Amino acid sequence: MHPCLKPWAALPPLLLCAVSAHAQQTLDPVVVTATRQETRESDLLADVTVIDRAQIERSAGTTVADLLSRQPGIQITRSGGMGTAAGLFVRGANADQTKVLVDGIPINSLDAYGSSLRDLPLDQIERIEILRGPASTLYGADALGGVIQVITRQGEPGLRAEAFAGYGTQDTFQSSAAVSAGEAQWRLRFEGNRMSTRGISARTHASNYDADRDGYENTGGAFSLAVLPVEGHEVGFSYRQNDGRSHYDGGFPLADGDFNNRTDFRNAQWRLYAKNRLASFWNSTLQYGQATDRQIDYSAWQPEGSRWQTENRQVSWQNDVDLPLGRLLLAAERLEQHAAPSNTFVGHDSVGTNSALAGWTANWGRHRWQLNARRDNHSAFGGKTTYAVAYGYQITSEWRAHASYGTAFKAPSLGQLYNPSWGGNANLKPEQARNREFGIVWERGAHSASATYYQNRVRDLISWAPDFSLPFGGQLENVNRAKLEGVTLAYAGRFGDWRLRASYDWLDAIDQDTGLRLGRRARNKGVAGVSHVWGPAEAGVEWVGVGSRYDGTNGNDPSTRLGGYSLVNLTARYAISKSLSVEGRIDNLFDKDYELAQGYGTPGITAFVGIRYAPR
Repeated sequence: MHPCLKPWAALPPLLLCAVSAHAQQTLDPVVVTATRQETRESDLLADVTVIDRAQIERSAGTTVADLLSRQPGIQITRSGGMGTAAGLFVRGANADQTKVLVDGIPINSLDAYGSSLRDLPLDQIERIEILRGPASTLYGADALGGVIQVITRQGEPGLRAEAFAGYGTQDTFQSSAAVSAGEAQWRLRFEGNRMSTRGISARTHASNYDADRDGYENTGGAFSLAVLPVEGHEVGFSYRQNDGRSHYDGGFPLADGDFNNRTDFRNAQWRLYAKNRLASFWNSTLQYGQATDRQIDYSAWQPEGSRWQTENRQVSWQNDVDLPLGRLLLAAERLEQHAAPSNTFVGHDSVGTNSALAGWTANWGRHRWQLNARRDNHSAFGGKTTYAVAYGYQITSEWRAHASYGTAFKAPSLGQLYNPSWGGNANLKPEQARNREFGIVWERGAHSASATYYQNRVRDLISWAPDFSLPFGGQLENVNRAKLEGVTLAYAGRFGDWRLRASYDWLDAIDQDTGLRLGRRARNKGVAGVSHVWGPAEAGVEWVGVGSRYDGTNGNDPSTRLGGYSLVNLTARYAISKSLSVEGRIDNLFDKDYELAQGYGTPGITAFVGIRYAPR
């Protein structure tokens, strides 16, 4: 049996058996990220997960990074506790090879982990859409592994106030408050939030300042306004900002053991948009926005503080045209990325990309298809064309299958191109990928199950090439190739008052030039959860299991092996009234000792309880 087929033999019987006749009917959610157009989830030809507001509230005080790490196809690495550097591997791709959007505006930055997503409070989020698999034909550079899009909360008709406050171990405190108001022709929302924790020591077996607790604090707010003067037309503006401080341990005892390392950050984003129905068959969306990621790092190397900032400015115009058969997508974008301070980037501190894209999605009888093509013209390396073809077939009323093939790329960052201390090389080419995928989905009433096989071949990976004739002993080059192959199995369903979910991932992430496994990516990951409702109360248990990984690039070095781990988490919620509820969470119930990055600690058993006021 081919290795990629072995996980199929372990497919739980629950995914294949017929369910009892009392399965409840559920709504068909609408998803945007997989096509850039509102599409019913049952019509998608991609591997997608949607985390809605109800699921976010049931997570009871977790962080956005932790919530995402429990989803199919995603693994996490983190250098310590809450607020420390965290990266998400989607289908085994590097953390900076996943496009991260907030309301359509990219927030990817010079951050080595790709974005500032870890600092976004969950109370600002309405839903999260996860598109697994390359999507450069829709979103351009950085979408080599997938796309994570956060849809923030907006104003609603009527007057509504919400509040939340919670406290947990390690002196963790969270609070938020929001007011929403509106009528038929206008809507607005104000909100504020605060999070703080004493944290844990980021480094294990540390001394001096590296042995102290590494705390985290985050304060922010958001505002949105939408005006709907007549039916079919909407103009809006939104702004959000979070400021805080994250303490960390550098891991160099001789150099920074006596210095309290910390990073001050500010993440801000705004957007202005206009949605217009130009004709009964033609909708236009024009949007301009900016995302800023600013960090000031205080370390033993630069105790006075080293500052850097990334600004993404994007303007886009998208047109959705209904055809006699299907829907047409036509869009144009301009993305500019600027980095500061300018004197650290030799020759250039900004890059720009002009893009044009087109797509066609349609259903005909039992057949579905999606065709996309995109042209990106980058100011540093020139033009790049990507394309994708997907086809689906409705086998029966309950079973459907889909297959796809597409190309993608990851543009080199400003630091990789122009920062000499990072080994910058202005001649770098984009990392490129070709992805093949096949999936099958079963749905009946309140139950759904899916199995997806993928193979993503990546070439021209950017890696350090030693050259002692150069000032910094080498520079970055396009030298490596990788194979990202895997299977994702997922199930979600309800039996009366019981809610169940389960997923399993098998991943073979290999450096094809060395034959070694890519660092911090496990071959096996499983998640299972069950919850039950008793009138106003709901309680659940969740299991997360992750196999062994290697921390370094040498996948055969036992000294870098990170052992597998298995965690059990508990959640509970009690509705005091329709508007008031108490919720709680216990993570790592059995106090397992494990690592996400070698030498860096993780919290043991933690507990959190909060009270939420949210009129229904």
